[in-house]
Amino acid sequence: MLNKYHKKSKIWLIGPLIIIITISLVGLNSCASKKSINIKAVNVNIENNQNSLAVDGLPITIEKVSFTKYLSLLGLNKKELISALNEEPNIIDEGGLEFKKAEIRVWFDTKSYTLVDQIFIMGKDIDFNGVKINDNINGFKKVFGNPLSDKNGDAHFKYKNIFLSVNYDINTKQTYGVYILKNNF
Repeated sequence: MLNKYHKKSKIWLIGPLIIIITISLVGLNSCASKKSINIKAVNVNIENNQNSLAVDGLPITIEKVSFTKYLSLLGLNKKELISALNEEPNIIDEGGLEFKKAEIRVWFDTKSYTLVDQIFIMGKDIDFNGVKINDNINGFKKVFGNPLSDKNGDAHFKYKNIFLSVNYDINTKQTYGVYILKNNF
């Protein structure tokens, strides 16, 4: 067996090594040109209602859901409301409707019980011109000005032609819900 052993040419060892290195470099170059970013956890504070930022020169767009998208729901009837939200609601207390996907509850006017008069926003990610539910009530006061009334954890603000009733814990000042009202009460 020793007599039959022939030393293999070094070319047979170097050839596959060159192929492996070439494939690796092409793969690395391809990954580098894509500039993929793996972000595990990022804390971002966006001020002045900006909705974009950049990481390593690549734009990152942050979609904010503004409470103003709900203003158009005021005055709709039940059929129009369901069509606008494209969701079947659950009936809740006092004749209201809950839309789980939209994270809102609505109540109708007290005269005819047919037109949306109040919208209660439960979503913690809804943007109220730079503040959100769970923020301190002082943030809402900074954004919307002095409230028309502020009693027992319920501050009422006038915004354009509607009213906002911001509910908060009187001890911690942390907000926990916001009503959009067609009429102030």
